Amino acid sequence: MSNFFTRQAARFNNEMARSCGALIGIAQGILADSMLNDAEIVFLSNWLEANESIASAWPGNVIYEQVRAILADGRVTEEERAHLFDVLQRLVGGALDDVANAPQVTELAIDEVNGLEVPGRRFCLTGDFAYGARGQCERLIEERGGEVSSSVSKKVHYVVVGGLGSPEWKHGSFGTKIARAMELKQQGVPLLIVHEDAWVASIRA
Repeated sequence: MSNFFTRQAARFNNEMARSCGALIGIAQGILADSMLNDAEIVFLSNWLEANESIASAWPGNVIYEQVRAILADGRVTEEERAHLFDVLQRLVGGALDDVANAPQVTELAIDEVNGLEVPGRRFCLTGDFAYGARGQCERLIEERGGEVSSSVSKKVHYVVVGGLGSPEWKHGSFGTKIARAMELKQQGVPLLIVHEDAWVASIRA
């Protein structure tokens, strides 16, 4: 079983390395003046749309969906701008790569899923999300008929792990939510631990 999770982690790291290279170069150019204006967000969206291979693998897929959501209403809020700026800074600074290679991630029993059901399902979010602030992610679930729980229990269907990691991981801990989810899974509770990009793909669908 541990070999299976090791292979999953290796696949995740390889996909991230391929998609990060070009995206990092674009992000560096956009952030060169330490600002992020509307035109640069539109440019990033168009570039990701034109580079499907990058926009379909982590972290490009989540950043692409975040940018699409930001531009959907024709207005960029300061909260949206600040969060995207932070995500791109972490990408350029190598923080996302650090998360992917952290022992906590390579040991984490992420479930391989083809899709997540949202309506009528209960979600618990943990860690920081590349897609948006926690409140924004929770609203997205509720708008699509899902429910959000602040804690992990037998009633939770999915524990979604944010792609930006968590401060707890730096101290060698999965965090209480993931630890509880793994404990329940060992007891036979049919909940799934999924990565942010699988959740975003299902939200988009």
